[in-house]
Amino acid sequence: MRTIDVHAHILCPEVMGVAGAAGPEMGVDDGVMYFRSGEYVLRGVRFTDSPFSDITKRLALMDRMGIDMQILSPNPLTYFYAQSAADGERFCRAQNDAIAAVVRAYPERFAGLAQLPMQAPALAVRELERAVRTLGLRGSYVGCDFAGVALSDPALDPVWAAHEALDVPVVVHPAPVDVERAATAQHGSRQWDLDIVIGFAHDETTAVAHLIYGGVLARHPRLRAHIPHGGGTAPYLRGRMAAALARRPWGRALLEPPFDALWSQLSFDCLVGTPSAMAFLVESEGASRVMLGTNFAGWDQEDGIVAQVRALVLTNNQRSEVLGGSAARWFNLR
Repeated sequence: MRTIDVHAHILCPEVMGVAGAAGPEMGVDDGVMYFRSGEYVLRGVRFTDSPFSDITKRLALMDRMGIDMQILSPNPLTYFYAQSAADGERFCRAQNDAIAAVVRAYPERFAGLAQLPMQAPALAVRELERAVRTLGLRGSYVGCDFAGVALSDPALDPVWAAHEALDVPVVVHPAPVDVERAATAQHGSRQWDLDIVIGFAHDETTAVAHLIYGGVLARHPRLRAHIPHGGGTAPYLRGRMAAALARRPWGRALLEPPFDALWSQLSFDCLVGTPSAMAFLVESEGASRVMLGTNFAGWDQEDGIVAQVRALVLTNNQRSEVLGGSAARWFNLR
């Protein structure tokens, strides 16, 4: 069984400072490691001289964790949607070039996903086409909100149509509050890290609602959308979300195509915190749409997640799907 980690952010030292005054920047201040993106500063996470940014250390940790391959993705701290379109495009090109260089150096260990300047849909389409056709990246990695433009806004339809034409998926991963938008009352503030501990789940669940209720998946029936962290709470609320389409006045007009057909365009990783939650996810969604995800080198990295998947009460085929088969198929890996 080839194990493929689909939740593996990377920080490339060569793109530090490419977004101008917004950075990004990583370093050590008074003995404490930090990362800066615009006005947002994250402290206490080891970015420099770590598996985040050092490929030799990354490969060594992958081997210790039993991970054969990773699909490298941009860090959500560096979406830069609030910056100008020109700055955003420049950073995306540099980031995608850097990720593609790592993939070329280790093609058996890595694939990559592209960052897009979503604040400018036409530029996002152009960069996606370059990233896939020229750089060989396997899809895109985007946030949930693009400088005030919602995920379901029809202005983004050309971007989703480009994904369909290229036959590549999009991964929707939120950014912490204060990076791209102000904190909201819905998930507090940065106190106790609520923006990432529970806020990401809220944002990911809302993203699923936008994709379905906002008509994105209906307008783009060949679009594949992957939602990390088990899709937030969306799989748990699947029945409730379907009932709203059938019973709420606004939902009845959206019943074509059927809810289950729209839902089948979604996939999820298994970074959900406990084996019982992981088992529920596989039972609910099927192993063919659940993938191994570690948040590699992050604060909530699941060191033993490969062993957890192997220990689940699954058939050999289901286990093989979660560990790598579903990811290989979803992201067109050979």
